[in-house]
Amino acid sequence: MSISSTVNMMSKVVLGAGDMLDIVARVWAELSPGETVLRVEVSQHEDYSFDDSVLESHDPATSQLFVAFDERFGNFKRAELMQVAMSRKFQLATIQAPGSIVAADAKIGRNVFVGAGAIVSAGAVVDYNSVIHAGATIGFGAKLKASCWVESGVNIGARAEIGAHATLRTGVIIAPSVKIGRYCEIGVPGHYRADVAAKTVFDPRYDEPLIVYGG
Repeated sequence: MSISSTVNMMSKVVLGAGDMLDIVARVWAELSPGETVLRVEVSQHEDYSFDDSVLESHDPATSQLFVAFDERFGNFKRAELMQVAMSRKFQLATIQAPGSIVAADAKIGRNVFVGAGAIVSAGAVVDYNSVIHAGATIGFGAKLKASCWVESGVNIGARAEIGAHATLRTGVIIAPSVKIGRYCEIGVPGHYRADVAAKTVFDPRYDEPLIVYGG
């Protein structure tokens, strides 16, 4: 297995920045012995748009691509970078790390990363561009909408529903059938037994949840 910065036929390309770029590149290399995995770091312009010129030397017809970026700005920067790749007609991969367990009938979307030791149970649905970190558990029939971020050790109960662009931090337990609204950030460890409205932020710096209005 190798992580390279040169292009070859049928290459695997990891596009991104930071720790996620390194994590995904190494996992994909481990999953692809004898193949080349290209680690491509992307920068941002002064207006925070991505410099997609780094993709000009990569051919979408002969490459699979994965976008590896963190959860900043409610996962929207990762979604933006994914759109950059899609606009260039790249085929987006799904990556399940060694040691993860994904049920045969679970549905995993494009550009989803499932970390080592994570469990995605029977009947679960994980929509595109979501990240499930090592050791997280997605219960039976649970649904994660697009561009979610689930940190290590999070437990999502059976038939729970997690809205698009939600972020669940380490130590969070979502009870069965609970609904977490879109754009929520659940950052305070604990057992959440009631539905959480969209755009609600549980931040350990504050005693009460914050509600984001507008947008």
